[in-house]
Amino acid sequence: MKIVFVIDSLKSGGAERTVSNISLALQDKHEVDIVLFNAKDIGYPYGGQIIDLAIPSLPSLWGKLFNIIRRSIALRKLYKKKQYDGIFTFMEAAGFPSVLASRETIVSVHDNPKSLPANYLPVYPYLYPRAKKIAACAQAIENKLYDRFGFTNLTTVYNAVDVNKAIVLSAELIDEDSPFILAVGRLAPQKGFDMLIDAFAKTQAKADLKLIILGEGEDRVALQKSIDAYGLADRIILKGNVDNPFAYYSRAEFFVLSSRHEGFPNILIEALACECPCIAFDCETGPNEIIQQGVNGLLVPAEDVPALTFEIDLLFTNTAMRKDLSAKARESIQHLSPQQIASDWLALI
Repeated sequence: MKIVFVIDSLKSGGAERTVSNISLALQDKHEVDIVLFNAKDIGYPYGGQIIDLAIPSLPSLWGKLFNIIRRSIALRKLYKKKQYDGIFTFMEAAGFPSVLASRETIVSVHDNPKSLPANYLPVYPYLYPRAKKIAACAQAIENKLYDRFGFTNLTTVYNAVDVNKAIVLSAELIDEDSPFILAVGRLAPQKGFDMLIDAFAKTQAKADLKLIILGEGEDRVALQKSIDAYGLADRIILKGNVDNPFAYYSRAEFFVLSSRHEGFPNILIEALACECPCIAFDCETGPNEIIQQGVNGLLVPAEDVPALTFEIDLLFTNTAMRKDLSAKARESIQHLSPQQIASDWLALI
């Protein structure tokens, strides 16, 4: 079959990682194109070929509306020329124009609808009923889309994780000898690193463990000020972006997801693929469809900082629990292999 994935870029992010995994899984048996609106700084491997429409994002509301029109015209011409069997779009910047270009579009939604930009919400009920399917990345997101908009063309397709690739990458060495717990993500309010720093600062574990946070973003200065105010500059490390987070997952005592909201967090399933025990805030969508309480990880009430402090100390002091969670981690995400998730996407055509 001729398959096309449409996404703004492949620079970074969970949806971008999904396109990477699924395109690689499909490339051997299908003709795969990946349409980008901005092909600069490709950060993930991919299967098939890149088609760059060179219509990068614009910051203003009018710029975004203009881009929807420009992109839809370009996509309509491409779809007419290529005659794809399956059209899959990721994120609204690709979904909106593609639905205008073709009603055969299968769009994906990767976050809680409550967290979408306000200017997107009026567009959803107008455009997305025209799509062939709306694929939410978590069942809770599908439910919320139905409750909010009454969409009937809904389904759920989870994100994938390549366990074999994770095993290989996790064997690489890192420049850290001290025991540590790990967090990963963009340094932005969504990821809740301010709450994680507050929680960690109140733990007993900080005397023996470091907290390493991988990622970059606009909150770096504010987070570093908080770390300095606690006098923990030598215990909490903002490591920045790294090429291979899997090597850190595999060496961490455990992983903490402190997000205020998520879709279906790739970083959580990547940590589990590396047999890393996990603690996660039970935000509205995502973590509780990955973490089985007490089986492959621990769920903490959303944004409950004292509870997170307690669970960090509990997991640090309970070596037997850490070993048990680690032993069950990889098995718990076997159903999320790229081959299986690719089949789920193809079944929507």
